[in-house]
Amino acid sequence: MEKIKDLLIKLKNKFIKFCKWIWKECKDWKTVVIFAIVVVIMYSPVWGGYLCHALFHWKWCSVMATAYLAFWAGPFTPFFPMCIAITLGIRRIIDKIKGREKM
Repeated sequence: MEKIKDLLIKLKNKFIKFCKWIWKECKDWKTVVIFAIVVVIMYSPVWGGYLCHALFHWKWCSVMATAYLAFWAGPFTPFFPMCIAITLGIRRIIDKIKGREKM
């Protein structure tokens, strides 16, 4: 029982450290904008599907949008961690490009 408690404490501390790192990385307004763009792009099949259904009355569009939404909003699907990873990756690429321009 003591080992489980120690493991939970370690996991909690790692999670808090990870959240602080994410917060530190996302304090820059450019990173927040990149994150918003990534989330919009990742959810665009949902909005696009419902929009196509509303405009053209294609039932398959709403089915596709609902399935996409159910998959990514479901448990055990890493939507936001994936968005954060993509955002930080894009940010690193931008920083590298800016670093090369200064040379």
